[in-house]
This record gives sequence, structure tokens and C-alpha cells, in this order.
Amino acid sequence: MAFITDKQTLEDLSIFGKYGANSIFEIFNRCITRGGTALLEEMFRHPLSDYKMINQRSETIRAFAIANINFPFKSSLFDEIEIYIANLDERTRLGAQNSIGKRIGNVIGTDIQTQQIYKGVNALMELLKIVLSFIHSLQLNAGHAYAAERTLINNIVEQPDFASLAEIQGKLSHNQLVIYDGLLRFQHRQSVLALLRHMYQLDVYLSVAYTAQKKSFVFPKALPNDKPVLKIEGVYHPQVNNAVPNTIDINQQRNVLFLTGANMAGKSTLMKAVSIAIYVAHLGFPVPAAGMEFSVMDGIFTTINLPDDLGMGTSHFYAEVLRIKKIAQELNQNKNLFIVFDELFRGTNVKDAHEGTIQVVKGFAKRNSSLFLISTHIVEAGEILKVSCPNVLFKYLPTYMSNSQPVYTYELENGITADRHGMLIVKNEGILDILEAGIAKYKSVKNFIADQQTFEDLNLLGKFRANSIFGIFNKVKTPGGERLLEDMFRNPMTESEKINERSDIFQFFQQKKTRFPISKESFEQAEHYLSGSVSGNFLTASAQIFLKKIMESLVRDEQYRAIHSGLLATIEMLLTLRNFLKTLDSAMVKEAVAILNDKRLAWLTTEQGNQQLSTINIARYDQLLRKTMRKEIEIVLKTIYQLDVYIAVSNVARDRGFSYAKALPSEKRSLSASRLWHPGLENAIANPFSIDRSNNVIFLTGANMAGKSTLMKSFGIAVYLAQMGFPVAAEKMQFSVYDGLFSSINVSDNLNKGYSHYYAEVLRVKEVAEEVSSGKNLVVVFDELFKGTNVKDAYDATLAVTTAFSKYRNCIFIISTHIIEVGEALKKDSSNIQFSYLPTVMEEGGVPRYTYQIREGITNDRQGMIIIENEGIMKLLGIEASNNSHSIDMRATKSVFNKL
Repeated sequence: MAFITDKQTLEDLSIFGKYGANSIFEIFNRCITRGGTALLEEMFRHPLSDYKMINQRSETIRAFAIANINFPFKSSLFDEIEIYIANLDERTRLGAQNSIGKRIGNVIGTDIQTQQIYKGVNALMELLKIVLSFIHSLQLNAGHAYAAERTLINNIVEQPDFASLAEIQGKLSHNQLVIYDGLLRFQHRQSVLALLRHMYQLDVYLSVAYTAQKKSFVFPKALPNDKPVLKIEGVYHPQVNNAVPNTIDINQQRNVLFLTGANMAGKSTLMKAVSIAIYVAHLGFPVPAAGMEFSVMDGIFTTINLPDDLGMGTSHFYAEVLRIKKIAQELNQNKNLFIVFDELFRGTNVKDAHEGTIQVVKGFAKRNSSLFLISTHIVEAGEILKVSCPNVLFKYLPTYMSNSQPVYTYELENGITADRHGMLIVKNEGILDILEAGIAKYKSVKNFIADQQTFEDLNLLGKFRANSIFGIFNKVKTPGGERLLEDMFRNPMTESEKINERSDIFQFFQQKKTRFPISKESFEQAEHYLSGSVSGNFLTASAQIFLKKIMESLVRDEQYRAIHSGLLATIEMLLTLRNFLKTLDSAMVKEAVAILNDKRLAWLTTEQGNQQLSTINIARYDQLLRKTMRKEIEIVLKTIYQLDVYIAVSNVARDRGFSYAKALPSEKRSLSASRLWHPGLENAIANPFSIDRSNNVIFLTGANMAGKSTLMKSFGIAVYLAQMGFPVAAEKMQFSVYDGLFSSINVSDNLNKGYSHYYAEVLRVKEVAEEVSSGKNLVVVFDELFKGTNVKDAYDATLAVTTAFSKYRNCIFIISTHIIEVGEALKKDSSNIQFSYLPTVMEEGGVPRYTYQIREGITNDRQGMIIIENEGIMKLLGIEASNNSHSIDMRATKSVFNKL
């Protein structure tokens, strides 16, 4: 059975990293050859699930690490061989006839392919000599882990044809090259490929052995999978500087490790460290630990940085529920798995998170053929599990206070934490001090501000990103139009006059119901032609054209034909554009109209439809378009790009029913919209918005899956598009111009900087606080503030931060939370906060129905546990729905909130 995992796990553990950077793969990739790197990646993508194969590979690499052997080949040798052996064309055999009747190889150095063949044969000769020397130098006994592979290599290189080539001293003659080319490239091709594969394998072994030696990694011992065992001494994360090691010991009798600890105590890092060790151990590779023994598992699944999925209509909580369901289904197939959940159900309210954690952990605990590592901030759940689940092991990472500063040991201790320092971290970062210092003197902002987190939260940019907002509008026909569209997306405006001016242009084209007039093929050919240049004066340029004409006749040179066809395409494009512009009465095209009516271009009409231009006219027109009037033609091309964007965007607006927002001066400080929806969702529910200086904060609540994140994204996207002067997904909208937009919806941890999920949230809030307090007029969107901490700290921090932000009446804020008790506290002291919620209606049979329509007030809906049960997770895990769940929930809720 193949070892199983998934994309979420690979991303959680940075096995390959984003764009290959900072990955576990790169720690081990010291390969010399491209083939070695490719083989190493293949190994990483396919961990082993047989303990004998794991131990055999491990012993092989360990032996090389002890021997401290270097890879004896240069990478250039393999580059030449790979190019050579990839050529299967029989016509390129040395001494054979090629396609035009010329004997290949008679004149050395006159043909690139011939040179590659010569280099390839010589490189293989050198490779064989080094291989023979290397394998004979290895002192291996019969039981050595690499002995069998050495025998296979030896059998290849000692074949008579290979052995005879390796014995040749000096330079090969042409006749020898002819003979060995036929032998190596055709007759013994499979043997050559097998030898290369062995060398790539050796490259991987030595690369991993080097990493083991350099980093002092240890080689784990794999055990049969008849019963689960995991013993890791001194495990640490290989990408964390000065990482603190820890010991983990779980087995069939204690198959669930329940991990607690304060924010930044190191839970996520520890969970990743253990998971990486298990993944790498299943490769047969050394691990960052002092010692490790493990039973082979059928797979590993982690859930650490799980985003929502708006394209699938999935909230963060529902994404968690579906993740648990997927894993429960895998467990139901009698697989022995290693499962990791970091902060179960952090995307829901306390009541549902408490009961959901208890029920799911109970279900996991029953599956004693698998091992589980689960962390949570709902420490009250641990107290109940202590009584009901004897096979759950309780560990925590402690925090000690020193002069009001938390000190983290990062060393595991037995039990359940009592530490709660989330609010202290907020205070130590100075967030409240920043906000309470007051607004700095306002400085006008030339460029609208938004950052990468906001771009990703709202899925604004990206040609190839699924369901991106850029992708919705990217219906342009020209590469230049696409570049201009991207530039507009990256540079929203901050002046109401310019915003409205662009908006008016879009509306002009929308009313015209215009289609882009130039065919894609014609424009691409013309653009390519015009991108070239002409050097010298007319006489010189004419001489060059005539020379190209002669060369076309003599040797079928394509340059003359390319200029001719490019010129014809340009003539067609300019005439089409000139006719099209006559139908427009817009100031934006006046300059292009004047250029196209220039008397120097009068010949365009004369040549219309002429498919065979004279050589002298080609020279004349070419000189004019690509040199004399080059600047004017660039203006025309720029106009075409603009037309492309305006037509494409206006057509999208008409087809999708978008409208155009009216921009007001920044001092108005208001924003209103009727029937605003998410432009990327089909059949999206529209909602109204109204926010101004007197009510500058919307405090949003609602049950899981009620639509909070979607609503907030809809709002943020509408603001961004409106500042661009683009159409928005709304019936009507008007807004005062703002200086920037910041969102915090899917903030992940940052292990490279040592940031936990909660600390990443805190730093994000601090970053926004600094921008707000600098005097900028901003739009801020926070989805579920401080969901990465315990309930008490989340309550305190959400209340304090929301209160502090609300005082900045020049900015507008939308803040959502599951801690609805914060709303009740805010009602007492804040007059400028609007309280809104998205309701859930319970249908017959206990099925929730979501209206997705905003209402005034604070929700009382809590249906998280119902969603879990409706997805069949409890049944999959063998847990019956609890009849006394309400009493359990109330005890939990009281135990948490009696401290508030």
C-alpha cells in the first residue's frame, strides 16, 4: 500500500515550500545532477510504507555518511550525456545520411547536433572510467546495504562494449565515434539509461548523507505496522534557529497527545517538527532528533494553516469540518495514520468548539491503530477528556512570567496549561498605546495603499489564480491591454475627479455596446513587426530591404517575408482602427485620430487590400512606420491598449450587471451601497451597506457558514474596485475616497520568523494600528479577531482593540467575531458602532438554513455542533450525538466566561 498524504499536509510542513523556497526538500537537496534532484523529488513525493525498504535505504545512506564519500562526477558530464542520449533520430547516426543527403560527421564542428554526439560519446567514456574506478574503490562486504546496487552497476559497466570503451586511452578517432555512437545511443541505450539512474541514485544517497553529517541528523529505526509506536528523543524543527528539542512517546495505549499552551509557547512549531520527522523517516532519511523509533504508518494528514475556500462557498469553520470528515473517512478504511490538528475548531464559537473538540477527540481516541497530535486553546475540554479518555496523553508547553514579560521554555511538561497571556502580548506589542496616542497630522497620500495580505485575502490579483478578481475583468485581446489592466489593478487612485473620469469612460463604452475591432492574430503580427526597429537613413534601409529580397530568392531567407507580412498586418490594423475611431466621440482618442489622419499616412488607403507590396514601397513604409513616425505609432498602440481595456471591462460590467460607484471628496467620510454582492460567486446574495463618520464601525456576528467572511470580502473588493474607477458588484454605490485598504482574513503563521498563528494576528493588528494612527483615511476589515488564542484573551483583546479603533472616525472598520459577548460590552460604551449579524434559520429536522442577508443586532445562533453532526463525522468516528450536550456546553461556557 502506498503511503498517503495530501496538498494541505505538504503545505503545512513546507515539504516543498512556496516556489521551492525554505522547504524541507531543499535541506536535503545537495545533488550535483539534475537527474539526482529529480529523483530526490520523486522520493519526497512518494514516501515508503514498508519498514524493510525504509531501513534498507536508511542503512545505505548511513553507510555513506560514515564513509564521508563525495560524489566523484562533475554535473557538466551528465548535461552532455543527457542531451546526447535523448536524441533518438536514426538520421543523426554518425556516418549515416541526413535528411538532405549530407554525410553527418565528415566535417567536425560544422553541425551542432554532430558536436553534441561527439561530446556525448566522450562524456560517456569518461563516466565509465570514473564509475569503474569508484565502485572498485568501495570496500563493501556481502551484507553491506549498497552491495546489491554496486553489483548491478558492475554488471552494466563490465559489459564488453562498455569495458572496451573505458579502456581506450586518449582521443577517439572518427571511426571509433561512429561505432560507439551506434552502440551507446541505440544498441545499449537501456543500459546507459539504467547506469544514469544508478548514478542519480548515488547522487541522492550522497546528498542526503552529507545533510545527515553536516546537520547531525539521526537515522530512525522503522518497525512493522502491527501496532502504532512513536518514540522521538530530542526532536526539533530543522528550519528554526536554536530550536529546543523535545521528546514524544505515544503508542497504542496512549495514542492521542492532547497539547495545550499559551500563545507563542511553541505548539505549532512542535507539531510541525514531529510531523516533519515522521514524513522524512518514511523516506528512509535522517531526521532532526537525537533518536527515533517508529512503526510504519499508512499515511500522514496535518491541519495547521487551513484557509477558507470562497470558491467552494466554504467558511473557515466548514473547511475544518470537511477536513475532519475527510480524515474520518480515511480512518474508516482501517488505515494506520498519523493525524495532526492544530487548534481544533478555532473558526467557531466557544460553545461549539468546546463540545466539538471533546467529541472528535473521543472519536479519535477509539482508533488506537492510528496516532494523533491535537492542540487547542479550549483547555476546559482537556479536563473532561481526562475523565472519559484514559488513552489520551496530556502535555503542555509552559510560560513563565518575568517582570511582566512572558518567558517561553519550549519544553514539554505533563498536564494541561493554566497559562493565558494573549492579552499581555497585545499590550507588550504596544497596540493599545499606538491607538490611544491619537491621530497624527494628516499627510495626503498620492498612491492608494494595500498590501500582499489584503491582495491574498480578497483574491484581487493573479492571472492564473482561480476565481481572482483580476481574472473576472481580464477579457482583453492584446498583451499590452493585459499589462495596462494589471497596472490599473496595482494602482488604485485617490482623487475623486480621476476616479469618476475613468468610470465615465467605462460607462461610455458600455452604452456603445462596443466590441474590440481588431482581430487577435492581425494585431499580434502587427505588434511583433512594430516592435522591431530600422537603423540608418532611407538609402541604407532600402539597401537592406533589397538584400533581404535577394536572399529570399537564393536561400529561402525568411526575413523579407516576415517584414512584408508584418507590414500588411499593420496596414490592416491601422485602417481598421481609423474606421473604428470615427464611430467614437471621445477625448481619449483625439491624439490617435490626428496621427492616423496625418498626410504621411495617406498611402494607407491606397494600399488597402493590396497583398503584394512593391519592394521599394516596403522599404519606404518600413522606414516611415518603424523609424520616422515611431513615437506616433507608439501613441497609437497605447490607444489600442486603452481601448482594449475599456471595452473589455465595460462588457464584463454589462454582462454581469455591475454598476459604477460615484466617488466623493475624501472629507465626506461615508460609504453607502445598495445590493452589494461578491463578484466571484454565482447567485450571490446582495446586501446593503451604510457607514459614515457617526457610525464608522460595523461589528458583525453570525453562526458558522452564515456568510460573514464572504460579506466582508464583498465589501473589501467593492471598495478596491471603486477606488480604481472600475464597475462594482452592486446596484448602486457612492463613497468618499480613502487612502488605503487593509484586511486580515486568512492570516497564517510564519515559522521562518518564529511567529505562531496568534502572534501573526497580533502583528497584523499592530501593523494596521500604525497605519491608522498615522492619520491616513483607511478602510479596515478584520475577520474573527484573535481566533488563535484562548477565549478569555480573545474576549479582552477584541473588546480593547475594537474600542480603540472605533475612536478613529476618519476610518471605517468591519470587524467580525464569534465571541458575541464582546458585542454586549461594546453596546454599553460605544455610540458609533453598528451591530449587524447574518442569521441562521433552523428548518424541520434540525437542518440550518442560511439567508446570507444582513440584519441589525447581535446573533444568538450557535449551530457549529449541528454542522459537525450533519456531516456524519460523529457516526464515522463511532460517537453517538450527545443527549446531554447542552449541559456540558453550559458548564464549559460558564467556566470560561465567569472570568470575563
